[in-house]
Amino acid sequence: MEKKWRNILIFSLIGNLFIIYVAYKALDYRRHVNYFLDKYTNVVDDFSSRRTFEAENRKVEGQPASPNRVVFIGSQITHGWELEKYFPEYETINRGIVGQRLAGFVLRFQSDVVDLKPAAVVVEFSSYNFRPENSQAELRDYIKSLADMAKANGIIPILTSVVPVGPDFASEIEVPYIVQDSLNLFNRWLSSYCTEKNIPLADFAGAVSDSSGYLAKEYSAGQILLNPAGYDRISRATREVLNRNKIGAK
Repeated sequence: MEKKWRNILIFSLIGNLFIIYVAYKALDYRRHVNYFLDKYTNVVDDFSSRRTFEAENRKVEGQPASPNRVVFIGSQITHGWELEKYFPEYETINRGIVGQRLAGFVLRFQSDVVDLKPAAVVVEFSSYNFRPENSQAELRDYIKSLADMAKANGIIPILTSVVPVGPDFASEIEVPYIVQDSLNLFNRWLSSYCTEKNIPLADFAGAVSDSSGYLAKEYSAGQILLNPAGYDRISRATREVLNRNKIGAK
């Protein structure tokens, strides 16, 4: 009898120890999951810059959406664009972040565009995207995703051809990769895509190129940046598209 109870006690002790071990491992696993989840969230937030306009977005979301609200999402050219000066009759919202690539646009498109309920979004991205590690197919997929997200939410996507680089830009690249050739190839595809999908296209490249297809000196403030005359040109191209699509028309 004593042996029976001793065995029961031993098995009970082993069972309790096993339960404690399982509970400990579960808590340890949860700690690891939370650790890597926090790391992932921080990486995504840093890469996408989703928090850059967090406070400004809350203010916009608290206001009624107007039919002439237009969001401009892009990188350095958009960041430096004085939208209120060029489009005073529109409620323009600047969501440009210097140096950001298309993948970051996709990650922040919901918070920086869709949630603001604009009538249209102007998508500008720079030659900064054209690198040996970024294929044409990858860049095309990003553009398609942005256009699809806009249309799915009742927003008119206005895509823009990529502003060309300056003629001396190749000397600043450390690898044998010709940015201008890739950029031209992409712009040709973009024109065909917009025609096929009936998506408005503002031709920035055509507005500021010289006879050789490079960024014209009279519109340049650097190898990939625009001066006021350059902004005048792309603003005119954008206005034509806005007017043609009756954005904000009563």
